Amino acid sequence: MTYNLFPTLIESYDLSDHPDLDAFKKVIKEKGETSKHDLAVNGVSSHGGWDPLNDDDSAPMAVAFQDCLLDYTSKLGQWPVIISGSWYNILPPGGFTHRHRHESSVISGAFYLKLPEGDFGQFYVINPVAQHFMCMHYFTNTPYSTYEYNIDIKENHLYLFPSWLEHGSRVNNTEDDRVTVSFNTNPCHPDYIPDNYMEYINSCK
Repeated sequence: MTYNLFPTLIESYDLSDHPDLDAFKKVIKEKGETSKHDLAVNGVSSHGGWDPLNDDDSAPMAVAFQDCLLDYTSKLGQWPVIISGSWYNILPPGGFTHRHRHESSVISGAFYLKLPEGDFGQFYVINPVAQHFMCMHYFTNTPYSTYEYNIDIKENHLYLFPSWLEHGSRVNNTEDDRVTVSFNTNPCHPDYIPDNYMEYINSCK
């Protein structure tokens, strides 16, 4: 018998058909404010400034992201979380993000608002147990031995992952911008937990 223990869940959600997606993109384009930030190498970010998901005009997409978070936490068997802050990055040709984690957060998300065609710079994650590799000698790349992994990202898709998971994005080698909206979360106050979610939790006990 094989025991595949302690998996790390990264979930993607296709929001291409969301009725408010175009309006959300318009909000980002018309109201977004960015500046130079270490987070977006050779690019700009609204990190620490304008919060796109806290804007009233972005409410429908914020609700959609929150619904995805409810689905994600239910798969983990975890109490719900609520979006605590968001920002957006514009990475032009040559732009990338360094490896990092999201501190003071439970679950983080990245929504790919615009992906240029070609080598736009993959989103990648680092094996959380890589520090133990020093005593192991692998002869081929398997899910048990890989040091880092490229996530197959698509435009208008949301990706959710544990905030402690180290990740980054590779260099944008196209001639156009890559635009993402990212967010962090906090544990949800009991007063904001949907009734149907409580019914689900009770059914699991």
